[in-house]
Amino acid sequence: MDQKPPTNPEIRELIRSSAAARSCLECEAVALRRRLDIPAQVRESVKNQPFGWLLGSLVAGLTTSFLIRRRPAPARNNGGAKSRFLGLVLTTARPLLKIWLTRQLKQWIAGTLSARLAAPSVPASRSNIKST
Repeated sequence: MDQKPPTNPEIRELIRSSAAARSCLECEAVALRRRLDIPAQVRESVKNQPFGWLLGSLVAGLTTSFLIRRRPAPARNNGGAKSRFLGLVLTTARPLLKIWLTRQLKQWIAGTLSARLAAPSVPASRSNIKST
């Protein structure tokens, strides 16, 4: 599909100017893509200035932690030494109470099962028959 070059100088000029415009647009498109490629820009910036990024993240983290920091709750009066001692005794006794209750429950279940297994099974139809 060879075409003959146009002989008209205006057409040759139009073809030349369109080719120049096309190459200019390609260059601008590449430049625009580079400008809009934010992740690549950030990567390049981190590679070029790592200390600045480290310092900036440190300052941002400290500032955020100071702004969002909770204030300590005011101290409450818990009722004195007697209530603290009672709480300590109950806290200490809870595991012991759980162990004792678990042991009692195991013994009760074992006794109930052994009593049921040892009792003779009587069919219901024969237990209702009167001896004559």
